[in-house]
Amino acid sequence: MKTDAFIDMLVKDIGVSLPNLRLRLVAGATVGAAMSIVLLILFYGIRPHLAVAITTWHVALKFVVALTLAGTGAALALRLARPEVDRAGAWLILSPAPIILAVAGLGELMIVPPGSWLRQAFGLHPIACLISVPLMSTLPLCGILWALREGAPAVPAQVGAAAGAMAAGIGSAIYALHCPDDSPLFLAVWYVLAAILVVVVGRAGGARLLRW
Repeated sequence: MKTDAFIDMLVKDIGVSLPNLRLRLVAGATVGAAMSIVLLILFYGIRPHLAVAITTWHVALKFVVALTLAGTGAALALRLARPEVDRAGAWLILSPAPIILAVAGLGELMIVPPGSWLRQAFGLHPIACLISVPLMSTLPLCGILWALREGAPAVPAQVGAAAGAMAAGIGSAIYALHCPDDSPLFLAVWYVLAAILVVVVGRAGGARLLRW
């Protein structure tokens, strides 16, 4: 069979199974997230007065950025799971979360005195964030990679990286249920570094597990 014909056959097959892939992705991510939330409750605990804190823009921002990253990561993963996709501009799908965070960070720099910038960026528990976000992302990432095994990606490592972005968003939202550091500057440093670690792990996992 010629390569073009083989790709056409895969495209038709993925076109039929894509709704199932979406359902698998939601199921895998949901189960992983639920298990991570249980672990958070057992070993970390929920932040006191979260219902009140989330009404402030600093705390709400953490969830907005995290869930935006999770949603755009899911869209990117589903797109890259198709063998015929044009990958050149696909990664722009992830741009909303960084843009929101960048705007919030600039706003924080204008509000907070320059002498406080470094303190805001380091926060109270930077290392705990750097460890905990990847930890909370691990089970969602496993569920997401399980789901994406039903796809037919041309470059499995890229799908794995997108899965990592989705998992990082979920893990960040889960850890935000506990995290007392609310400054956008803290998010821009430590949450971003933690998310990059998850993306790197996802890329490695995708390269290994999503080959066909």
